[in-house]
Amino acid sequence: MRKNPARLAWTVLLASFVVFCTLAISIPLGGRWLLINATRNHEAQVTCLEGTVVVEDPQQGGARPILKGETISVPEGVVLSVDQTAQAQVTFFDQSQLRLFPGTSVVLQRMVAPRFGASPRSAHISVYLRGGRLYVNTVLRGTSPLEFRVESLQAAALLGGDGAYTLEVSNERSEVIVQRGSADVTALPITAGVPPGQVALSARQRTVVELGKAPLAPLKAERDLITNGDFAATLGTAWTVFNDQGGDGGSVDGTAGLVVDESRRAVRFRREGGEFNHCETIIEQTLNRDLPDPLTTLRVRATVKLLEQSLSGGGYLSSEYPLMIRVRYRDIYGSESEWIHGFYYHNLNNNPTMHGQQIAQGSWYFYESENLAEALDPKPYRILWVRVSASGWNYESLVSEISLITE
Repeated sequence: MRKNPARLAWTVLLASFVVFCTLAISIPLGGRWLLINATRNHEAQVTCLEGTVVVEDPQQGGARPILKGETISVPEGVVLSVDQTAQAQVTFFDQSQLRLFPGTSVVLQRMVAPRFGASPRSAHISVYLRGGRLYVNTVLRGTSPLEFRVESLQAAALLGGDGAYTLEVSNERSEVIVQRGSADVTALPITAGVPPGQVALSARQRTVVELGKAPLAPLKAERDLITNGDFAATLGTAWTVFNDQGGDGGSVDGTAGLVVDESRRAVRFRREGGEFNHCETIIEQTLNRDLPDPLTTLRVRATVKLLEQSLSGGGYLSSEYPLMIRVRYRDIYGSESEWIHGFYYHNLNNNPTMHGQQIAQGSWYFYESENLAEALDPKPYRILWVRVSASGWNYESLVSEISLITE
């Protein structure tokens, strides 16, 4: 080396060049890999709607109750269980939601998304339904891909965006119902060398999967009598918008129009400047539809949000709610009656709240009525119209979907 210093210099120079080239290539590639593949685990918000929800965390050990009206954040891996008197709602990082009906248990298996917005990778939400009935409401996907997967002992369902789904699981079978959207349902477990049974469902279809068997071909699901209940079309499609000022001399009308709120298409009802006089802002759909005979199922479903109400509770006569659903029907004896359900978030003046339900302010709430085919007496045989309205003095509320399910 002392005899040939030029060779040493060239060796050092070439080695330095190789190191420089390696760093010049690997650092950008490493940064790109990190930008594309780095992920972040999210938590979900669990709200107890009725009764008591039990949250089990296998990593931390033990279980804790959530009481009615309480909301907590939970990580991946937790088990949520509700008994026959309880209900719960789960809201994920993309604003999609689960509704756990009585007797349901789920595992929140995975809630992960790319750390950086430039990543083309999909976010993932995975839920394991151990048993019971689950309602899933997915939101508009936008530009960021997301896979929403619900598994059970018998099947796995990949749910599309902007959809509404009901899944019911027992030891014997799983049933997947698509009210809106689409789903790919695969039978489980998948045996090596055997192609898995799979079926694609579109809106208003369902399938049943028994353990070790392929899913049934798409079946007709429950019928929704309401047209444009998801407000995918213009509000004038099937709906009529109007105001009713009542008889107290008011003149300030409210408004009802389409908006997108937290990635949900919705109708927003709003009135300002109408203090101390009544107004009702209404969207109404005329149905005039006979119900099935025999009638086994009749339920009202809606996803609602309350933002403002200046009149307490349901007003002086329990007839003025910031959001109210009314169904006019003719019973089996030919008489006309109405089913009414209102929502409010405060009742500072202790006004009557007959047919009313108190919910949280500023949060989306999924509502499902009891089975009206069993609850109404005399039984209905023809639905005349459905009305969604906001009423009182000043108000602001939203409805993102409304369904009248019959079977």
